[in-house]
This record gives sequence, C-alpha cells and structure tokens, in this order.
Amino acid sequence: MQRSRAAARRQKVTRLHSIARHVIVDLYGCPRELIDDVEFVRATLVEAAQRSISTLLQEVSHRFEPQGVTVVGLLAESHISIHTWPEHQYVAADILTCGEDADPDEACRYLAQRFESIEHETRHLDRGGKLAPVMK
Repeated sequence: MQRSRAAARRQKVTRLHSIARHVIVDLYGCPRELIDDVEFVRATLVEAAQRSISTLLQEVSHRFEPQGVTVVGLLAESHISIHTWPEHQYVAADILTCGEDADPDEACRYLAQRFESIEHETRHLDRGGKLAPVMK
C-alpha cells in the first residue's frame, strides 16, 4: 500500500519550540509626571530596545489630551509598545521578539526600574510553537 504524499510530508515536519517570545508587563504605582512625559517615555523605549538586544528600526509616539502617552517601536525582531495611564499611575508594555539573541525580559526589568513602579506583573507567551513547521 502506497502512502499518500501528505503523509510523507507530515513525517518530515519538525515542530519548533516557538518562533517568538512575547513578554507583557503591567507596571503599577508609576509617578504621573514620568509616565505623562512623551519624550521620557520615548527615550525609555529606545533604551529598552537596546537592552533587549534588539534593533530599533523606527518609533512613533503620541501624547493624548488631557493625559497619557503611547510609544510604539518597530524592531527588526518584531515590536515593543508602551501605553501609559497617568490618572491610574499605570503603564502597559509589551515586547515581541524573534531570534535567539533577543532578551525581552531584560527590557521589562529596565521598564519597571525606569518608570519607578511600586509593583509589576509579567506574563510570557511563546508564539507560533504549534503553527510553525520546519521542513527537513
């Protein structure tokens, strides 16, 4: 009995552990004056990208009225974003990186320190592990 081509292809597929790491961090108790300063948040994103061993290609920032800042950085390895709610003394950030060398956890540690958070929560997601076959 001859095996189907699809069955033969399935035998050659190896699953990756993941193709990207996504780190999400919530920062609480951040000083309002720091997290409502668009230039401070932008400079923090630039340094966080460097600390994560990522290549920042471009960044976009916006200050909302009456308060709040969003800065998004396009990385060669994916992206980093920071969103602030000064009225709640809260910062939400996420870093998605691919590649073996990038270290999104280091960027998150830096963000917690730089924004002087009283408390923070970090969540990790492995992205694409079940969907990214590699043909041998």
